[in-house]
Amino acid sequence: MKRVFIGYDCNTLPELVSLSSKLKETLKCGNIRWIPPENWHITSHFIGNAGDNEIEILKEILFEASSGTGPFSVTVKGIGFFPSARRPKVMWSGVSPVNVLSKLHYRTGALLRREGFETDNRPYNPHITIARIKHCEHPEKTENTESTYRKAVLGYLNIDRIILYESILFPDGAKYIPLKEYSLL
Repeated sequence: MKRVFIGYDCNTLPELVSLSSKLKETLKCGNIRWIPPENWHITSHFIGNAGDNEIEILKEILFEASSGTGPFSVTVKGIGFFPSARRPKVMWSGVSPVNVLSKLHYRTGALLRREGFETDNRPYNPHITIARIKHCEHPEKTENTESTYRKAVLGYLNIDRIILYESILFPDGAKYIPLKEYSLL
């Protein structure tokens, strides 16, 4: 069994790398685990544990999903926190516009459900996770960070492929390994 998800690569963002490095030095509010830039991605669907047969079905789904969209660009913009800057658990940067990304997400979701995979029913909120926060002793610092960088443009991404990733968990965080990539045609 492999722990897998579907997503888009986004580790080529020098502006976001620079801001992340700056925030590592200035945002001292508790226990923060920073995600290395080489692990940055936009998740479309988290699948969970999948056996070899399921992985082959997922590859077929992604092959079908990748047709008919074509490559597109998004702007990486802002810093925010889930569930809120007052009670932060995840620091993220958003992407816009989300219309093409959302259409691809929902089309992939329909194909997953057709093949018996469960999908998340929450509205899709594409983002790049920058850090995970276990405990924040000074929420005013995360509120200030969000207020300062809410509208900051942090780079541009050309989304030209959809990727099936394996997520391998380690004590210091996960490592993401592309299992199969499909060009958006």
